[in-house]
Amino acid sequence: MTREARLGLFVLIGLISLVVTIILLGDFQFQRHYYLHIMFNNVAGLPSRAKAKIAGVDVGAVKEITLDGSKARVTIWVDSDVRIHADAEARIVATGIIGSKYLELTAGSSLAPVLKNNDTIIGIDPIQFDKVIQKVMEQLDGVMGNFKGGEVKGIITNLSKTMENLEEITTTLKGALEDQEERLSETIANFHSFSKDMAAITSENRTDIRDAVEGVKRITDRLDHILAQVEKGEGTIGKLMADEEMGKDLKATFSDLKETTREAKRVMKRINLIETHWDYTLRYDHRSGYTRNDAGLRILPRPEKFYFVGASNLGDKSTDPNDPEEKNTLNFYLGKQNSIVQYYAGVIRSKGGVGVKVRPGWKWSPWNRLEVTAEGYDFGRKTPVAKARVNIGGRVQITKWGFLGAQVEDIYNVSSVNTYMNVAFRDDDIAYILGLVGLAKP
Repeated sequence: MTREARLGLFVLIGLISLVVTIILLGDFQFQRHYYLHIMFNNVAGLPSRAKAKIAGVDVGAVKEITLDGSKARVTIWVDSDVRIHADAEARIVATGIIGSKYLELTAGSSLAPVLKNNDTIIGIDPIQFDKVIQKVMEQLDGVMGNFKGGEVKGIITNLSKTMENLEEITTTLKGALEDQEERLSETIANFHSFSKDMAAITSENRTDIRDAVEGVKRITDRLDHILAQVEKGEGTIGKLMADEEMGKDLKATFSDLKETTREAKRVMKRINLIETHWDYTLRYDHRSGYTRNDAGLRILPRPEKFYFVGASNLGDKSTDPNDPEEKNTLNFYLGKQNSIVQYYAGVIRSKGGVGVKVRPGWKWSPWNRLEVTAEGYDFGRKTPVAKARVNIGGRVQITKWGFLGAQVEDIYNVSSVNTYMNVAFRDDDIAYILGLVGLAKP
């Protein structure tokens, strides 16, 4: 490797280290977010960078705490994917009795309007344990004061009077129960008479009950007769049930319905499974001083498989001999991917080639944002060097749809350092059209 190539790699590694350090140590939120203001009477103990959570899940953090008149204004940022409604509640809680404090939110009711950027809600003030303890101590002092001096004698006198009142109430209840004893006896006698009357009524209507039971029996016999006719193939329903040809037609109809359902499921799967993403890259070649444009369409028929169709170095033909890269070259390749690695092969810049992209820190955040890339193509090149074109670099995911990166291109020949910005966004309309085209397949 030439000295220029080693220098380029060293610059690339330094750039990546700088970007990663800024991401880890800086107060950046790469995800899209919006701000909310929460008013409290007291926010004692709440850190200036405390987490904001819903149901224990981090959805944002405190940006700043300021004084608004006599109240505390807490400004937080919230992930744009999280919707919080106007009737949401906010309170300051701790992870334990002496743990760190954070802001606990509720999402609110779906019937209430959704809060927008810079909206304000009223928070629920936390319980101040020092004031609670002070109030309890004041109450204890009052109770103890009642037992001082001659007040003890007064308390004993009040207890004695209370016992006398309880005795009078007991005597009154006893007398009331004695007065009601005769009425209870009359109630029991009336209930006994009612039971005799019910028995007499049942005896008089026994014949009617017997007639009703016989009527139900006749209806049951009639139903048995109808079912027997159906089993023998007699009557209209019986003939339909006993007709063998009719049974075959019904079976064929259900088979057609089953096949139609299966075909409908296949059609919907082909339409809904495909994903498409537009991909655009703006590169700057530090060696030649040119800005280059790459664009293409990424098609995913399945999550683990993709196709890419596009072009590199778009624009008018260059007459500059110092520009080693051809204009309007074609990219068309097939690839496989998972959460760790992505590899592909096909036509790269109008030459046969292969490539790979690896996430070395795929398991750990934020290291899973870093991606190392390498690709080789034009393996039959003869001049000026009989070696393939090899590009090595890396990129960092800044947002869900954006990357910043750098790479050394053609390390065996010119070793030009390129820095670039990549943007990729999903297009469901293209995916739907491709899904409909796929229906023409058997």
